[in-house]
Amino acid sequence: MKQTALTLNDNDLLFLIRVLMPGYTQRQRMLRILREDEDILEAMLADEKLFHILKNDPQFLLQVSPHLFFTVLLNRVREELKTRSYTVENDFGSHALVFDSAAVVGFLEDRGIRNYLADMLVSFVRINSYTIPIRIRKGIWRKYRFSDYDIESLMRYSEVLSKEHRFPSYKRIADICLFTRSIFHDHSRLKRVCGSVAGKGKEELENYGRYFYRAAAEYAELMEHQYLEPFKDELFLKS
Repeated sequence: MKQTALTLNDNDLLFLIRVLMPGYTQRQRMLRILREDEDILEAMLADEKLFHILKNDPQFLLQVSPHLFFTVLLNRVREELKTRSYTVENDFGSHALVFDSAAVVGFLEDRGIRNYLADMLVSFVRINSYTIPIRIRKGIWRKYRFSDYDIESLMRYSEVLSKEHRFPSYKRIADICLFTRSIFHDHSRLKRVCGSVAGKGKEELENYGRYFYRAAAEYAELMEHQYLEPFKDELFLKS
């Protein structure tokens, strides 16, 4: 399972050292420590000072990678939920208090899950479109166009792939459903995104997400992408 220390780059780790240990001069030594000791790194990522620096100073925000930024936000959510008993469920225009913070905190305590969610959020910073040639039969090729934020085009693309190559597409479809269900809480904002996503309601997105996470997990076993398997059913427990 991918861990936070393996994902953050040296610039991110040096940024942590500069802002949280301003008087420390042996930065290369500390860099090695952070690479080797995830407990120390986790404590720094959860530091309230770091969160406020990134929140309040745009100049600092421009110095870090999106992955560090989202990792800090996820750590902050986890820490804040420890002090209250509820979360706010946003449901396309309506809001409700759900007394499930303990379960959400438990969910976010898993470093692998936090890292997965940070990677997923980073992947939506920029939406990409692709055109690739697919061999239909000898001498016959067809161009497939798809966007990595278009469920239907990704499904069509997946159909022409052999089983061992379907994992990334299935995982991406599920990630789109989770991201859209979690971020866009009203139809006016949802209509601005890709039509194949905007036309789906809450339950449809959840059903698609569960189905494709499970399908991706099956292909993950086939291709030994084992990091998805432990929480394939959990990602939609709280969206």
